[in-house]
Amino acid sequence: MRDHWIIAPRLAITLWCIWQARDLLAAWEHSGYDQYGWIALLVWCLPVFMSGTSALLGAGARQYGIAMLTAALLLALLGQAGSLHMLQHAGLALALASRIPFSPHQLLWLLSSISWMPAFGWIGSRLFFGHILPARLLLALTAAGWLAAVLRSRRMERR
Repeated sequence: MRDHWIIAPRLAITLWCIWQARDLLAAWEHSGYDQYGWIALLVWCLPVFMSGTSALLGAGARQYGIAMLTAALLLALLGQAGSLHMLQHAGLALALASRIPFSPHQLLWLLSSISWMPAFGWIGSRLFFGHILPARLLLALTAAGWLAAVLRSRRMERR
């Protein structure tokens, strides 16, 4: 049985983290290194779209989701207090990741969230200048596709 009491706080925290990470829009629009980062975000969110609202079915998953949301809220608050956009972006990634049932695979997918962040453009400008967008998309697609395959196989096992 799904707990409906978590839906409103989850939505509120996720929307607040989105608001705190609104600088992403300016970076994606104006920074040459970060253009089209929004495509990497959409690709990275594929497992979130797959999981829908069925992520919190068990008590362990519920506790994990609450812990992720708490961490997302704290990161966004710290990012706002210190004007550290990277923390706000990490908070958004955690808020989105809280919708996925926990697995060790999720941690690698969560680390790949840097693919849609401006920090990746900064790193890429030094390591693989001129190929930042393909590298972004490759990282996001690989991680999201892998986690989506894991989630799909779990769903098939439950049947």
